[in-house]
Order: sequence, then structure tokens, then C-alpha cells
Amino acid sequence: MNAAVLVGVDIVEEDRIVRAARRGGDVFARRVTTPAERGREPGPAAFSVKESLIKAVGSRPPGFSWHDFEAEARPPSGWSAVLLEEAAGELAASTGLPLTGGAAYLVRGASRGAALRRLRPGPDRTDPGTVAGAARWGAGDGLFVSLAIVFMDGSV
Repeated sequence: MNAAVLVGVDIVEEDRIVRAARRGGDVFARRVTTPAERGREPGPAAFSVKESLIKAVGSRPPGFSWHDFEAEARPPSGWSAVLLEEAAGELAASTGLPLTGGAAYLVRGASRGAALRRLRPGPDRTDPGTVAGAARWGAGDGLFVSLAIVFMDGSV
């Protein structure tokens, strides 16, 4: 298989996320997470993983919303899970922090468009296909580390 994959990494002090969430309270939670994510208690993963997804698509495009990315209640599967597992192992080895959390992600809105422009450059976007994401994350030694991939595939 020949697939294009976008990769993003976020490494942040865990206290920074906790302080921001505490300071922003429910407003912060509603801004960063979708209603479905809030029902699953996303914790610091919501902000850091979405930052790594933003890095994967290249930026916060015009029209961006934190809700462009939504964690699904299932782990990544298929080839994307294999690729993510390998990359997570390398990132864990270089940071010393195991990436124990994980989820598949929906990618929509302006971020989907930005991903499409990077995944399928040029004028031939007649069949854009499914844009999806997957992420792994972990914390330790005062840091939160997340790794995300964004890709096009029918079997996410």
C-alpha cells in the first residue's frame, strides 16, 4: 500500500494543561472538546492530542475549530494502528515516557480541508476519500506527550 501520512507531536508540561483547564473551567472544556468527548473524561489528552493533530495538518486553518477533531470511543485499527504503534514506540524510546493512551479521531471542517491539501496536492481532488486521524499519548516526569497521524484511507 502507498499512503500519505501526516505526523504531529506535542510535548508540554502537564501542569500547564492542568492550570489552563482549571482556569478556564467549563468554558475551556466546551471550547476544546465536543459533547461526546466530554462524556468520556478526556483530561489533558484532549488539548495536547489536538495540538499534535493541528501540527499534522500544518496549522490552524481559517475557519478552524477545536471541534474539527473528535476522539472516537475506539482505538485506531488496521494499517494506521500498526504505523502509529511503531511511531509511538520510537517516541517513547526518545522521551522515556510510554504512550499508553490512544484513540481514533474524526477529522472534519477546516482542518479536514487543510489535511486534504497536504495529502493530495494538486488539482486532482475529485474523490477526496476519508480523512481520519489516530493518536497515542502518555504522561510522566511532569510532561505530557502526544503523537498523532492524519491520513486518507477507507479502513481507518
